[in-house]
Order: sequence, then C-alpha cells, then structure tokens
Amino acid sequence: MSVAELYMESRNPQASRQQGLFPCWLTAAVLILLIFTGNVLASSHGPHLFELQPEMDSEVMTPYMQVLEDPDSTLSFADVQKPYWQNRFSHIHNNQTAHGVSSSAWWIRIDVANNSDENVDWILEALHNITDYIDVYQLDASGNVSAQQLGDHRPYAINNLPSESFSFPLNTPAGEQQTIYLRFNFEHAGVINLYLEASTPEAYVQKQHIQGIWLGIFLGAAILVMVYTLFLMLSIREKPYFWYLLYASAAVVMYLALSGLGYRYIWGFTPTLADAIPHFAIVAFYSLAIQFSRSFLDTDKQAPQLDALLLLLLGVTAFSGILLIINIRELALNLLMLTGLALGLFPAIGIYLWSKGQHQARGYTLAWSIWSITVICGILRFQGIIPTSNFAIGATRFGMILETILLAFALVDRVNILRKEKLAAEERERLAAQQATDQLESKVRERTRELELARQHAEKLASLDSLSGLLNRRAFFQQGNTEVHRAQRYDQALAVMMLDIDHFKQINDQHGHAAGDRVISTVAGILNEVLRESDIKARIGGEEFAVVLVQTPRNKALHLAERIRDEIQNTPIGSQGMTVNITASFGIAELTDDANGATTLDQLLARADKALYWGKNNGRNRVTGYTAPATATEEDLL
Repeated sequence: MSVAELYMESRNPQASRQQGLFPCWLTAAVLILLIFTGNVLASSHGPHLFELQPEMDSEVMTPYMQVLEDPDSTLSFADVQKPYWQNRFSHIHNNQTAHGVSSSAWWIRIDVANNSDENVDWILEALHNITDYIDVYQLDASGNVSAQQLGDHRPYAINNLPSESFSFPLNTPAGEQQTIYLRFNFEHAGVINLYLEASTPEAYVQKQHIQGIWLGIFLGAAILVMVYTLFLMLSIREKPYFWYLLYASAAVVMYLALSGLGYRYIWGFTPTLADAIPHFAIVAFYSLAIQFSRSFLDTDKQAPQLDALLLLLLGVTAFSGILLIINIRELALNLLMLTGLALGLFPAIGIYLWSKGQHQARGYTLAWSIWSITVICGILRFQGIIPTSNFAIGATRFGMILETILLAFALVDRVNILRKEKLAAEERERLAAQQATDQLESKVRERTRELELARQHAEKLASLDSLSGLLNRRAFFQQGNTEVHRAQRYDQALAVMMLDIDHFKQINDQHGHAAGDRVISTVAGILNEVLRESDIKARIGGEEFAVVLVQTPRNKALHLAERIRDEIQNTPIGSQGMTVNITASFGIAELTDDANGATTLDQLLARADKALYWGKNNGRNRVTGYTAPATATEEDLL
C-alpha cells in the first residue's frame, strides 16, 4: 500500500477511531518541555549508522546526521562525494540542528541500513516549514542516485505527499545500506533548522491525521475568538479591539506560515508569495503586537517614557521590513529576532503598570507571559540554544494561538475593569456632587436663615420706635387690630391704656432734649417691666404711649395703670447733676359689645384718650377709666 493510499484511508471515520488522539496532557506540558528539554535525544557523537525498522514513529535523526556548511552555496552533489568534502562532514553537537540566520547552503549526510528481510518504505520529514530549497539524494549500494526536490520556493504541487511539512518518501531494500544526502539553502538568507524525523508510512499518516486535528482546533479557536472580538468591537467601538483584530489576523497568517498550512493551501502556487508572506507576516505580527500593547495599556498617557521606547521598537520593526524589501535578508531577520526578544520583556511593562494601579494590565500580563515564553523559546530554538524537537515546534504553535485567545479574554477583562472603575468613578462623583449639594443646601439654608433673621430684624427695626424701643404707631395699629379681632372672636376681655407724660414740654425746655429722651426711655422701661410680653406697647406720639392689654378686663387694667403711674412718680431721673421727677396721666378703655360699646381699636383709643385728657384737665398724675354715659352721648367720665 502506498503512502498516499494510507493517508487517504486515514480519512475514513472507522480508521480514524482506531488511531487515537494526541495525549491531552501533552499539550499542557509543551511549554515546560520546551524550556527544560535537554540533551536527551542523542549524545554529542551518536552512531554513524541509522538502522531502519519495520515500524518507526517520528524517530529523531539528529544523532545520525553529519553536517557540512557550504558558505558560498557552490557545492554540487558530485562535489560533496569527493573525499575532501566527505572528510569535512561532522556530527551535530548538543542536538543543535538550528544555526540561526544563514545564507550558506547546508549539507546533511545520513547512513541508513535495512538489516531486515523485507523492503522498508519510510518517510524522511523536515519539520521546519520555511525553507526555500531542500534537495534529497538517495545513494544506494550500487551507486545509483534518486533525487527529490522540495521547498517553499517551489510549487507545492510537486510534493509527493499531502503534508504541511517537507516530506520525502524513501525505500530501502532488504539487507541494503544507503546514504541519504540533503541540501538546505535559501535564495538570499533565512533561518536554518536541519531537524529531521523518520517514520514508516502508517505512523506518518497517523501523525499527520492527529496533527491536522490539532491544527484545525487551534486555528478554529483563533478564528472564533476573532469573530467574537469583532462583534465586541462593533458594539463597544474601542481602539484596543481594532488593533487586536489586526494583530490576531497577523498571528493567524504567521500561524499558517509556521504550520505549513498557508504554503499547502493558499500561497503554495507561487514562489513569490511563499517567500514574502512568512517574513512580512512576522513584521506585521511584531508591529501590531507593539501597537496593540500601546493601545491596551494606554502607555502614551500612563507611561510616556515607556511609550517612547515602544515607538522606537516599532520603528526598528518597520526598518526590518524595509530591509526585507530590498533583500538585505540576513540583517533584517537578525533585527526581527532581537525585536522578538525585546517583545518578550513586555510582561514587565504590564507588571509595572499593574503595580501602579492600572488593573486592566493584569490580563495583558498573563497573556503576554505566554507570548514571551513562546516567542523567546522559538527564537532561542532558531539560534540553536534550545534543541529542536517535535514538542518544541508544536509548543511554539500552541503558545502563539493560546496567547491570542488569552488576549481576547484580557480585552473582556479590561472592559469589565474599566466598567467597574467607571461605575466607581461615577459613584464617587455622585457622592461628591451629593456632598456638594448638601453643603450648598446647608449654606443656602444658613443664608436663608440669616436673611430671614435680617428681614425680621429689619422689620422689627422698622416697627420699633428708635428712642423707646417700643412699637411705633404703624406697628401698634397692625398688631393691636389683630388682638382686638381675636378678643372679639373668642369673646375675651381686652383693654386699651393710654398715658401721657405730664408737663413734658417744660422738661425739654428746662433740662434739654437729652433729659426728655431719658424720660421717654425710662417710661418705656417701666412699661416693659410691669406689663407682660404679650401686651402690645407702643409710643404713638412725642410723650404719648399706648398699650393693648390682652385678656385684661377693665378693673385689672386700672390696677396695672395705677402701678405704672406710681412707679413713674417714684422714679427720679438724673440730668446734668439735677434730679427730675415726673408724673403721667392714664386713660383706660375696655372692649365691650353693648349698644354703645367700642368694637375697634380706633374707638378704644378714642375713649382712652378722652379719659386721659379728662384726667389731665383735672389735676394730672391720675388714672381715669372711660365709662359710657347712659345717654347716646359720651360726655361723662368717671
């Protein structure tokens, strides 16, 4: 059965169930194995002869390989057959199949032997998918040579096997020993990795089948995440989502290039695209990674100095792209590797910003740590510092896709963090606004209270007599009428008292107006002292005072008036070293509801005034109560 037939049979569902799957735990251990894989695959100087077996599953050929570098890329297959060049082949040391960026051609010699009784069909597989030219020469014991030519500068259609890697089907007859020569070279320069594996067709087909499943899973997961992020970007419309989509697109193209899927299915028909796309995918991948980091971490605002370094790194990456265009390939690729190592330090930026309180950097730090391990280990593997293995190659692809997926989750985490921070900021603003409003309202209330007190004070001042401190005439009538109406409504007693200071003009003339003012204030003080606070006391003229006695009948009003008169008479007033004795005359009128009664404040004052002047005309210094006459006239006073 041919290899192609076995490969097609593996697509049968029944066959696929019998082949098993790549162990699940192995994917979790890939990155660890990538770092800690040591020189366990072969010794520094392995055996010269590789013995073919009827069953081989990804046998590593490194211990059996001898290498010759051709710096000028001028040696032909006939040349390397010469004893001089045969003696210059050397074994690989420390499993270092990678030799960094090189413009040399590299020759490999492998001696194989089939010591079994049957012919062995086997496949030699070069896992480094980005190589311009790979030529294989099979030299049998009789000196016959068969050649195969592959490489991404050649159309994919010439491949004998449907595979993403460069695979060469070989046959070694029973009991025969053969020498296999391989020549690796680039048209200008490229990353040289001579890692090879050997498998029998059945194992090779199964490996391809399982590898195809994993490649599909990784690629499908990345595309699903990108579609999900696209919808988020359309709804949220933030720049980091835009840059992530571009970056993820570049990562997918780079993944297609590293896995060989792109060469097999997309651009394998033309050497121009097969040469350009993998290299420019790296430039785009690095450039967009830097720009995405700037946008995600907001470095232009959060860390301007770091942002300047990122812009410088972006410029170096762009310069590498220019060097690729003008075919200064070796310098361009070395600059890109240095850029990749620098990008591996980006988690330090995330940790720094995270420590400064930018919590959205936490998801970025985690995702980019995977990126750093993947890319740094890949670069170290390309430089030959870390040995190449099937695990290491798979880990690079897995890590790149995992990091892309984790960055999508980091974007979601960033949105959640920013939303929470926005809500917290809005809450702080609300509380601050509420506090400011409360303070403003408190100040307004305080100011209103002050204005009200000022108004009340102004009204009080406007209603008071400035000399006596009692109510003025206007305020007396305003408040007095209110009390008269209340007394009438509730049938309460009420009396009005009027008093006039006797001979007040003489006091002013003999002792001066200052003495007169002192007399006025003294009388007002006596009124406040003797009468209640609820009684309405006022100065309604020069030396005239009026009082509304609330809930006070006539007899009590007469008694209060007598007390006040006596207090005034017995209160001497000093003026300029002299003592002034004063007296006052009083008139009392009571609110009544009889036919001849007084029902208004004006009527009460008029009656009290008549009683007052009757007292002044009859000797002064007395209290006179108004008594209505029996007739309709009001001429008799008691």
